[in-house]
Amino acid sequence: MPTLTDLPEFGEGALKNCLPYDEVPKARYTKWSDGHPLFVEELKRRSAERVQHDTEFHYVMEDMERLRHKLDQNRITLNEDGRRKEIQDDKLRKDVRSKERLARHEEEPNIYRLTLDTVDKPNLQLIMYPGKLAEAKAKAGATKVSPEAAPDDDTDTIGAADDTKEPAIDPERDETLNILADLVDLSRGPKTASTNVKKTAEQRP
Repeated sequence: MPTLTDLPEFGEGALKNCLPYDEVPKARYTKWSDGHPLFVEELKRRSAERVQHDTEFHYVMEDMERLRHKLDQNRITLNEDGRRKEIQDDKLRKDVRSKERLARHEEEPNIYRLTLDTVDKPNLQLIMYPGKLAEAKAKAGATKVSPEAAPDDDTDTIGAADDTKEPAIDPERDETLNILADLVDLSRGPKTASTNVKKTAEQRP
């Protein structure tokens, strides 16, 4: 999947004098039984089709191209007017994307913040995305809202590992959940009428 956080330009390996990576002994594990297929090719096909038509992934690919262009230039302007224009362009791009998300009128699932401390409590915090978050705030806080996943991604902070920032919209995470749902669906296998037919006394062993 296209992702800004897994580009070869980032990480220790991209540095000129990078340190060799360590190795650890292989862990013991039980191999998945051959009787449980993982449908890898079908999962890849379904995922690639979704990614191709997903607008959020188009945004990611646009951001990757912009980021690579910045890295190739390897410079930043010291001109105040030029820098202000860059900041304004970034803000405009994010505003346009937010409006496009609202215009799509996509049906968003209700996602709640859930922890062991709150699992048995009513009125869980609802996690919202741009547009829905603004709509909830406009209603004077009628719903208790967690701002998780609300802001758009900020390419200038890639690799900063700032845990104080709110999580960004994450199409890679969402597609991972879609792949898992596909695996569950494919693992169920076809339903046949014979599975629901009770055996007669003669058929029973």
